[in-house]
Amino acid sequence: MNLRQELTPPSVDERLVARLAELATALDGNPSETLRAEFNKLADTDVPMLLFQGVYESEEHANFVRRVLREQRIKPVPDVTREELVEIVRRAMRPDKAGLHEAYMAIFDCNVPRPRASNLIFWPADYDHSSGTWGGGKPMSDYDPSPEQIVDWAFDTTALHR
Repeated sequence: MNLRQELTPPSVDERLVARLAELATALDGNPSETLRAEFNKLADTDVPMLLFQGVYESEEHANFVRRVLREQRIKPVPDVTREELVEIVRRAMRPDKAGLHEAYMAIFDCNVPRPRASNLIFWPADYDHSSGTWGGGKPMSDYDPSPEQIVDWAFDTTALHR
């Protein structure tokens, strides 16, 4: 299914990504307010110092920068349809090296009432931390929701919030 432009990840300037990734690398483990100010000015963001710390341990700095740049430009689309949301979730469920799946997760989150609804891709709303199960005792290995289920759950505001 084709998605409308406003429901796809915003493009990013790769030259800007490269410069911001250099700054993010320098900031990771070196809390310099001067570098942070330069990063935020160039990116037109207000990323707190804490978010730069430990990036190298979890993702490449360029992917961190792409995520920051994309997420600031993602906006709700008032007339989004269920079919479009299902396609967005389908794309979010396919990890890729460019981080587009994370952008689709952000697009989904911003267009449904449930906070952090994209977490439903990985964790059921009724996950029991003490037993590591869901659905009244099912093992997590049984958790394999369809994109349609995730969209339905994202609109169920009576369910537990994750």
